[in-house]
Amino acid sequence: MKAIILAAGFGTRLYPLTLDLPKSLLRIGKKTILDHLMVKLDTLSAVDEVIIVSNSRFHRQFLDWQKTASYSKPVHILSNRVCEHEKSLGAVRDLFLALRSGYCGSADFLVFCGDNYFDFPLGYMLLPALGHRESAFVGVYDVKDSSLAKEYGVVEMDEHHRITKFEEKPTNPKSTLVSIGAYFLPGSYRLRVYEYLEIEKRNPDKIGDFIAWLTGKENLYGIEFDGAWFDIGNKDSYDAARIYFETKNAGAFSQMEKTR
Repeated sequence: MKAIILAAGFGTRLYPLTLDLPKSLLRIGKKTILDHLMVKLDTLSAVDEVIIVSNSRFHRQFLDWQKTASYSKPVHILSNRVCEHEKSLGAVRDLFLALRSGYCGSADFLVFCGDNYFDFPLGYMLLPALGHRESAFVGVYDVKDSSLAKEYGVVEMDEHHRITKFEEKPTNPKSTLVSIGAYFLPGSYRLRVYEYLEIEKRNPDKIGDFIAWLTGKENLYGIEFDGAWFDIGNKDSYDAARIYFETKNAGAFSQMEKTR
């Protein structure tokens, strides 16, 4: 199984923090957002390689990060050769680039949006995926607030956790379950990516639009996560993630001191 991390955004809503640094290399604690994800992936024996898709403006920064990273799995960094936000290919085309790179072969693949921080283990998602490798799985999280849900890809599921509807940023969300930007897709679904982009010529901008389209064609299942999740889209969400991390670890340190 391959892991594909989509990190080709320009982070314009985080300027000036991301003028010269990609969002996924911003730090939460002593680790970058990317490292927090890589630590989780490095423990998964089913994942044998990681492919990171960057834009050309930040490609060098990712290569510099790779020189100091010490993970057990091979990491490949691809540039989509786009250097301006206005010329972005879109997340679905970045995914297609990774699938055609020669690193994926016919393997199943996990897909992650590189600007998310969460503190729950990925093994919880991988177990059902490994047991049902003919189906796709979407990581979901209950934000418990309809006004928040409308900012994300909203998921509706039946009693068997099969996704019955996926809607990107709906005006009136029917659910508070949202996609966390973590997906498992069988290897055969690379043909669905091709169909979406090249045959039906659909919007390549957001992965959520592809997942919404896919819901009408394949069986997709939601895996609900508990814990903390932050979509690092702007300064407020970045600050919230950092405060959560610092508070959580300060509490753990305080507890450790009491037990000495």
